[in-house]
Amino acid sequence: MEFFRIRFPLFLLFFLLVCSVISKAYAEPVSETVTVDGMAPLSGSRSVAREGAINDALRKAVEQSVGVMLSSETLVENSALVRDGIYSKSQGYIKQYRIVKESAAGNDYLVTVMASVGVSELKNDLGALGLLHVRAGMPRVLFMIAELQSGRDTPLFWWGGDTSSTAVSETSMKEEFLNKGFNLVDVSAASIRSGGAVAAKNAEISEEMALEAGRVSGAELVVKGTARAGSTAGATVTPVGSYLADVSASVIRVDNGQVLASGRGQGVSRHVSRNVGENSALELAGKDLSKKLIEQILAKWEAETSGLNQTQLVIRNLKGISDLQKVKAYLAERVSGVQNIVQRSYQEGMAVLDIHSKSSAQEIADVLSTADHADIRLEITKTTPHTIEMRLGASK
Repeated sequence: MEFFRIRFPLFLLFFLLVCSVISKAYAEPVSETVTVDGMAPLSGSRSVAREGAINDALRKAVEQSVGVMLSSETLVENSALVRDGIYSKSQGYIKQYRIVKESAAGNDYLVTVMASVGVSELKNDLGALGLLHVRAGMPRVLFMIAELQSGRDTPLFWWGGDTSSTAVSETSMKEEFLNKGFNLVDVSAASIRSGGAVAAKNAEISEEMALEAGRVSGAELVVKGTARAGSTAGATVTPVGSYLADVSASVIRVDNGQVLASGRGQGVSRHVSRNVGENSALELAGKDLSKKLIEQILAKWEAETSGLNQTQLVIRNLKGISDLQKVKAYLAERVSGVQNIVQRSYQEGMAVLDIHSKSSAQEIADVLSTADHADIRLEITKTTPHTIEMRLGASK
């Protein structure tokens, strides 16, 4: 019975970690299948020409996947970077391929290939090159992680005045984000220390307080979360202790409060020193969570680049529902690529709408600022990468 009491917690921990790995393997999309044509000149050996045509097809398969993830403008502006960093090692992204058709036509050898492209690796490399970051507007990231270790009476967090008190897990997460090309906010800046939202002495802060800290610091994204570390349950017959850390966090857009990513990370460590063991587990947990969050963020940016953008409109000074209906009709008529307009709320002359369209928030704002309609005159008062605030002026 004593043996079971000692060993069962370690067995349970191992079981949970195995389940986590299996779940991740099934949840993550790792590849996509595309069909492309390749060509090479028949100037010499037929086998050499065939190999050249296959390589041409595989490169085009990767190009096609890149084109889906990035806009044409981003590709043109960063063509050399993409060519050197992605296309030059295109075969490294090919999981497998099958030749569907091949033939010699005149002076050329032609092949049609069905290839499986490793989109996860491709997406990570595009993120590392900063191309998705460029398309997303190079957002700055503010970290707010409150960390509790078993040897401390109170959590460790930098807000509340002491910006030197940075959690181990937060430092680990920052390193991972920096390695992927993210821009981080310096929490030692005076503007952050003087902000009302970060003057709280409590580690538990609300989402609104975190968003206010983001606005004060000039961040576009806030990573808000908690971390905890401690020894695993049960006695041990050796001086080496086992330590487990758990970190959970969400990535929130500052301008509209949208959650881009959310997840948990875990880390396990063994050491004779409790402090070193817990710090090591926290570092591993921070890295584990960062990889999950970054993957979700890049997937969101990829979807926004290749699909529909969501822009939140706040309209004030409406005289009634009839004014709101006119504005919605104008949006559907004049803004390019509008697929859907969702009315979130209307109260006392103010309405909140979500627009799903191919146009960015800035493009929508440009159109609305030049609205030429007998019954509509819109005055833009504020814009962010994902929100527009305006008021309805007097009709002409």
